[in-house]
Amino acid sequence: MRTLPYLLLFFCCFMSMNLKAQDGTDTTNIFIPENVSIFKDARLDLLDKRPALMAKAEEEKKEKEIPLYKPIVSSDGKKKVTGSIYTAKGFRIIIYNGPDRTQALAAKNNFSRAFPGVASYLSYNVPSYKIKVGNFEDKKDASSFLRKVNKAFPAAFIVPDVVTVKNINVVQ
Repeated sequence: MRTLPYLLLFFCCFMSMNLKAQDGTDTTNIFIPENVSIFKDARLDLLDKRPALMAKAEEEKKEKEIPLYKPIVSSDGKKKVTGSIYTAKGFRIIIYNGPDRTQALAAKNNFSRAFPGVASYLSYNVPSYKIKVGNFEDKKDASSFLRKVNKAFPAAFIVPDVVTVKNINVVQ
């Protein structure tokens, strides 16, 4: 029984001497084909060029962009813009209040054609649509505008709301 472990150890040592590990230096048995054809998809070339193409497209987009605002300051820089835009408690006029969306949009479009400089807002609270117009800080201003709006929208009325106040001055 005692000789079995020694025989096993001797056998493992003997076998390990006969084994050779691959070391990568022996290249005599490697097969290298002579005629190799590589087919490359043409779209791979586009991937290499993509960053340059994207940069070029963004430059063209910037050139075509129309600025959303016209600068107030002149080229000599003599004009100064002061003021602020903020929200406050104020008043708006409701010109439509009902369940029909198409009628609400029609009322909004009619108002925009009749009063092009006045802001209009569409809101929906189940089940009714509301079209609110104007941004008035004083109820007196809202009442005077309501008299003008009542001719086209007789059911219009004033409601308190949070309004956007633009207080911008241009000084030369």
